[in-house]
Amino acid sequence: MWSAEKEYVAWSEPVFARGAVEYWLGNIEGEMRRTLYDEVKKGLENYPEDGRYRDEWFFECCAQSILTVDLT
Repeated sequence: MWSAEKEYVAWSEPVFARGAVEYWLGNIEGEMRRTLYDEVKKGLENYPEDGRYRDEWFFECCAQSILTVDLT
């Protein structure tokens, strides 16, 4: 997925545009949600509690997961 800010996040699983548009468009939406869930989970698991490596963590996650995890 590409964001409006030109940030790329790879999907967790591939989705193919085959068959009825209602079917594969729903699959794309579902995979977008699953991927962002996986990214937020990964960001939370890798969050540096002591803050020493926060700058490294900051650049290894997508912006959506950083905003979600860092504000909790």
